[in-house]
This record gives sequence, structure tokens and C-alpha cells, in this order.
Amino acid sequence: MKKKILPFILLLFLSNLTFAQTNIYDSIFVDGRWRTFLTHLPTGYNTSNNYPLVLAFHGGGLLGYQSIQYQSRLSQKSDTAGFIVVYPEGVKIAGNRTWNAGGCCAPSTTQNIDDVGFVNSLLNDLFANRPIDTTRVYATGFSNGALLCYRLANQLTNRFAAIAPVAGDLMNYPWNPSRSIPIISFHSYQDQNVNYFGGVTVGSTGTYFPPQDSMFTIISANYSCGIIKDTLFHNTNQYDHFNYSNCSCNVIIEQYVSYDGEHSWPGGLSSGTVMVSNQFSATYLMWQFFQNYTTSCLTTGINENIEESNIMVYPNPFANKINLTNTTGKEHFSLINYLGQIMWSGKDIENQNFSELSRGLYFLKIDQHIIKLMKQ
Repeated sequence: MKKKILPFILLLFLSNLTFAQTNIYDSIFVDGRWRTFLTHLPTGYNTSNNYPLVLAFHGGGLLGYQSIQYQSRLSQKSDTAGFIVVYPEGVKIAGNRTWNAGGCCAPSTTQNIDDVGFVNSLLNDLFANRPIDTTRVYATGFSNGALLCYRLANQLTNRFAAIAPVAGDLMNYPWNPSRSIPIISFHSYQDQNVNYFGGVTVGSTGTYFPPQDSMFTIISANYSCGIIKDTLFHNTNQYDHFNYSNCSCNVIIEQYVSYDGEHSWPGGLSSGTVMVSNQFSATYLMWQFFQNYTTSCLTTGINENIEESNIMVYPNPFANKINLTNTTGKEHFSLINYLGQIMWSGKDIENQNFSELSRGLYFLKIDQHIIKLMKQ
């Protein structure tokens, strides 16, 4: 059963198959109640294509989809990258919308709202009504929504190719997903709501959150990871970048932790007076990460295509120069920073001096392929 709730549509152009960017507020009937969600269709949406899907879960509070759509700017990213983004909404109880993520959060937990069942039904509805690549479904969320991402990865594992929790923690135990699922996590050392080092949250709920290291120790052990918390980048004026790798199912766990910002979406927009980290863009980095994975244990082939073309980039990390081997001279290069900004673009990359670039993570795009690089 399904009903439309006065859908509001931002429609700039319409033909038989192709649409401009569109927002549709809709609902499905699940577990005895109407559950609502917003679907954002990207610019140029065409029903003959199969699109990746990102589910984005809001944090707990008065607002539903509006909060995470505003903070993350995922709709704008979907327009440029070409994926569908859907913003589900938690049940509104006593004026607040929350998610039942296991050990958090009231009132959804106290009333035992079946949010896992809702998401499962929502995916069935979306697959039936939208041209979605069912092997490329991803989940992200902020705060309480990030907690739900972990629960979905644990209990609806085969539905998702990867997850990207922002300012969240694992509250659904035991951790025993049916397969290892890739995770990219974003946090701040200054977060007082979900403290990186663990503890009781600031505010009225008094919820205890375990330390992030403890959480990822449990997850990486389940994944049989061979490399635990490898530090790829560390700068106390910027951020830390950790990596858990050599895991089962070709999975990697990545973690970005900023030294600035608070309980917010890094690189996004602030909701109120909360400080936002400007060290990296969670939205940009998660989409780069998502593109590497499908629901099978094989990657999408973005990195493998580089190897097949025999192009090698060195040194990595680089200081001033970027060198390549086995190029044809016809390739076009773009060097992109962690905020998604193009720092340089052209064909003669080996003749460029990048000494003025800031230290940190960069992405080298070679035609349609991408390689991660670190600047010393």
C-alpha cells in the first residue's frame, strides 16, 4: 500500500524519459503506520539507466529529512555524480523523530519501532518503482542516523554495498553481519555528543557510547583484518586518517577524525551554532569510497582499471612532483583535494610543481580512473 503526500516537485524540464532534478515526498504503509521519505532524482534522470542509490538517515530531533539534506548537500552531489539519494524519516513521537538503532535512541527504542523492517520495505518499494542498480546501494547517516547505518549493516547486510556513518557509533550488538561490509567513518575529537574516546553523551539522554577504537576493534576482528588502524595521515592541526585493511571479502575500513568541528557533518553546513570541520568533505570522500564497492565481494573495478592500463604513479606520498609510467600522452589528469576541489587539471602533470599544496589526501583522476595520493 502506498500513498502520495502532496508531492512537491522541482521540475525544470520534462520529456518522456528525461527529468531535471526532482524532489518527491512520499510514503509507504509499514507495520501499521505510514512511513515517509524524500526521493531526490538527479539532474538528467533517465528511466532507461540504472542508478546507484544512497539512503541518508537524519539525526534525532525535530526535523526529518530537511536536516541531513541541508547539512550534507548530498542532493547537490547526486546531481553532479549521478546517483539517487533517498532521505527516510524516523517516526515522529512527541515532536521528535528518532531511529531505533539498538542501544539508542528514545522514543523509538522504548516503543520498539521496527526501523530495520521499514528500511527493508522501503528498498523493496524503491526497487519496484525506480531504475536502481540493486548491487550498488549505500547508507549514510548523521548521529542517530549513523547509529542506524551500523544496525542496517549488521542486520540487512546483503542489501548494502557499503556504509558511511558520520558522528555515530555502533550500538547494535553482537556484531555479526552475514558478510564483511566496507565502512568509511567520519568523526571529530571535539564531538561531545558522541565522544570519540567514549563516555556519556552531553545532554538529557545520558546515553553511553563506547570508544571508537573499541568499536572498530570488534568490527575488524569480525572481518579478520590483517592490518589494524594503520595511520595514513596525522596532523594535529588538521585530521587523522586511519585504515583497517587485508580484511575478508576485499573490504577496507577507513576512518577520518578531525581536530576541529563538533557534532556536525565535516565539510557540510552548520545547523545552528555548531562548529563544522573544514578539514575534509565527508560527502565527497564517502562517494569516492562507495564507488569501489558492490554487494558482492568484488570491487567495482575503479582501481583495477588503473592496473589493467599499466599506468603507475610515483612517488606516493609525493612532495613536489608526480611521475607516471606507461602513459600514452593522451590522458587528461585532474588533481582533486579532500574537499572535492580541483587543484590542477591538464595533460602535462609531470611538468607541474605541487610544492605549494597543503599536506594531506588527494585524488588523481586519470580520465575515468581515480588513484589516492598523499602529499607530504
